[in-house]
Amino acid sequence: MYQHIIAALDGSSNSDKALLEAVRIAKFCKASLTLFHIASLRDLAVEGVGLLGTHELHDQAFRDGNRVLEQARKQAVEAGVEQVQIHMAESWDGGADMAELLVRYADSHNANLVVLGTHGRSGIAHLLLGSFAQNLLRRANCPVMVLRSEQSEFGQAE
Repeated sequence: MYQHIIAALDGSSNSDKALLEAVRIAKFCKASLTLFHIASLRDLAVEGVGLLGTHELHDQAFRDGNRVLEQARKQAVEAGVEQVQIHMAESWDGGADMAELLVRYADSHNANLVVLGTHGRSGIAHLLLGSFAQNLLRRANCPVMVLRSEQSEFGQAE
């Protein structure tokens, strides 16, 4: 049975789905649950180019991440998970680096399962943006559960 589950969260509806599944499994297995968020500073820098300085971007990324983690912690505790921790990391390098951060954390904390949602990008979007889930699947040393939304990233049913 699983003893330590990590739910990778980014605040999207796909990660909400992953949180629900991770909570369900943690309750069933009486496992500890770590809620894990990676502040993607590169994404914020691209979105906020010219609007904010590096320091403000960093602070915004951590405020957003803490909001995501605290809401998820509250939800997990209210659902009955007894052991809930949170962890935030940061990355300037995107999908492969982010996956490596999560793998290192999972390995060093003896995780038995990582649960995440995926945006299901394909085609050009996948090639240009890379895939956190795909990188994680290639690198992980424990089982990984990937939950995909019934809708594409553009809101159309697939």
